[in-house]
Amino acid sequence: MARLGFLILVIFGIFSNAFAGSLKFSGGISGALFKETHQRGRDSKVKLTDAYLELSGGKELFGFNFSVGSILTPTVLNSVKAENRGNFGLDRENDKFGLLWGYISLLPLSGYQIELGVLPTMVGFELPLSFLNPNITYGLVWNSQPFIYRGVRLIREVNGELRLFGEYDRGSDLNGKSGDSAFSIGLSGNYGKLSYALSYFDYSDFKNLVDFTLGGRISRVKVFLNGDYQWLDGDKSKSAYGVALYVIPDFGSFSIPLRIEYVNDERGSNIYGFSGGAYSLTLTPTFRILSNLTFRLEYSFVKANRFRGFNGSDHKNTVSAQVFVSF
Repeated sequence: MARLGFLILVIFGIFSNAFAGSLKFSGGISGALFKETHQRGRDSKVKLTDAYLELSGGKELFGFNFSVGSILTPTVLNSVKAENRGNFGLDRENDKFGLLWGYISLLPLSGYQIELGVLPTMVGFELPLSFLNPNITYGLVWNSQPFIYRGVRLIREVNGELRLFGEYDRGSDLNGKSGDSAFSIGLSGNYGKLSYALSYFDYSDFKNLVDFTLGGRISRVKVFLNGDYQWLDGDKSKSAYGVALYVIPDFGSFSIPLRIEYVNDERGSNIYGFSGGAYSLTLTPTFRILSNLTFRLEYSFVKANRFRGFNGSDHKNTVSAQVFVSF
């Protein structure tokens, strides 16, 4: 742990000297209170949700992005018992602090980019740091998507409007039930004010995932849809799907993000962590007090039709409050 921290600092120092004048340094910290109410009582806890430092930069044919710290991934299913994590992509799941992501970018030809290292996924709508998302908790759909892993990714930009990508990935961070490799292909782009993405992610010897996002802004309201269809390698009849709708009215210093989700696993794949169907509703009033200081409250409700894993109940309420500072 200490050696890894020292190595990360050395890497930061090398890149800082090599790319002086073209560097971007950012960071942030956030903390949250989670209070879950279920059939048998209440659980509550205050947690550090994000702490990170990020250094990025580049010159002509070479760039980089490194971030260190600790992040929490509280979901509508489990927030109080969620644990902080660092050192993604390094097969060290118990480390609380370390490398979040870190990769170099190469531009060998015009319109092409290669990213190599520990990569945040390009699948789905919700991002690795909680305060970059419209809601404090992560959703049901996010809960079965890839997150951060080591790999190599090739990106092809076409006319500034369309990006095609393909990647090969390795490591236990892909999924605990998977073989240690995966590949993915996809595209993303814009059509007028509409943005879209479509991807296919294949976990070796485990499952397959087709994911899409679609959305844009209508006046003061952002609307996005994220959907998945997944099936197991061993039995293609065992499949599941999920869809999440994000509606985000934004009034400058105040916004009211709403997420509505439904997932269906009636065929016994256990891809979403339970059998049967479930839905969730999450509302997150958000107050930007200063340009770099934000406070938000949240209420989320989740209910399953054949799952009683919420301390013996089929439903759960979660109330959260979060403060974050970023620079």
